[in-house]
Amino acid sequence: MELLKWELRKIWRPGILAAILLLGAVYYWMFPQFYIEHFCNGPQSEAQFDLASDWVERYGPTLEPEERAELDEQMAEEITAFDTQITAIPEAAAAGLTDYKSFLSFRGDYLNGIRNTDGQADMDVEALLYRVYGGTNWYRIEALADTLETYDTQEDHRALIVSNRQQLAQPEAMVRREAELASSDMIHSLLPSSVKYSTQEYGKDLAVWCVLSIVLLLSPTLVRDRLRNTRPMQWASRRGRPVLNVQMGAALLSALVLAVVNITVYVIPFLAQGPLQFAACGLDGIWEWGTPWFDWTYGTYLLVLAGLILALSLGAAGLTAFLSQYSGNYIAMLLKAVPLFVAVGVVLGSWLLDRPFTFRPLWDGYGPWVPKGAEAVAAAVLLALGLGLCALACRRQRKRELL
Repeated sequence: MELLKWELRKIWRPGILAAILLLGAVYYWMFPQFYIEHFCNGPQSEAQFDLASDWVERYGPTLEPEERAELDEQMAEEITAFDTQITAIPEAAAAGLTDYKSFLSFRGDYLNGIRNTDGQADMDVEALLYRVYGGTNWYRIEALADTLETYDTQEDHRALIVSNRQQLAQPEAMVRREAELASSDMIHSLLPSSVKYSTQEYGKDLAVWCVLSIVLLLSPTLVRDRLRNTRPMQWASRRGRPVLNVQMGAALLSALVLAVVNITVYVIPFLAQGPLQFAACGLDGIWEWGTPWFDWTYGTYLLVLAGLILALSLGAAGLTAFLSQYSGNYIAMLLKAVPLFVAVGVVLGSWLLDRPFTFRPLWDGYGPWVPKGAEAVAAAVLLALGLGLCALACRRQRKRELL
């Protein structure tokens, strides 16, 4: 136990921790902070989020057909509120816009005129439109109207998707899953699209940072021992020969702790945006994002993503510790650490967290379709590779002749 504590102190050095904290702050400001500030990207997404929040509280995780009729009453109430709000806008009154119907007609005529004549936008009219948008519940009405239309056409839309997948000769498992979802209650899930998208992008940034921070933390340790000729001194004692086992264990334990800390730090501002109110909602739903392979709720999905990130982190830790053991100096380790971070963090990490466990091509719209559960297999292979190489290094160390 004392040896483990000593090895942990060698890893958790103040200098490297300060560097990780500084780099972590810069990284967060450059990348994931955007998805916190713009959790609902745009006023219409914000309106959709607010509506979904109200409906989840009122109806539960799904909007059933018998509850759909109440939304027509809500639409009438929203239009009445709009009629009251627009009268308080002097510019709208000057243009003769006194209610929702007149504004909708005015806006439609203006947009159709631009579209039909391929003309330039009238900045005065544009300013008036956005003045009304911002001074009324326009975005809320638009989000509600979009929801009603999507809900009412879901059955036909889902049937068309199944037919298209069959015509395109996509894998039979995908066609069966699509048909299964078309008749399930999950298609009425109230999970907003903005929550799904922010979860996807925020998770990708977190995965990349976990790998980067672990590579930075673990890379110097075994290289430092080699530069200081620590290994021959350890071999001279009875307890020194198996010390590499303890070092590898300390590296993996440190990586696990750092990954948990990273996830915790990232989760706090994310959950502050309110996504857990949709924890019981299914991944599929009224607002499409990607066809899920499994009937998971959003809460379960978050736990699965955390598991993927932990597996990715421990796999990266094992590879880093293994490469550090066979690096003669810091430059050699740097030349190994950079491609390791790019391959495991930027490439694999981003891929793993890019809508995992949903229908998707292998890479950014190209390549064959990813099989069901392939992300879990990839994470398990990486973890096994990292741990296996660490075990191999320890085994080879025990068999080496004392020099």
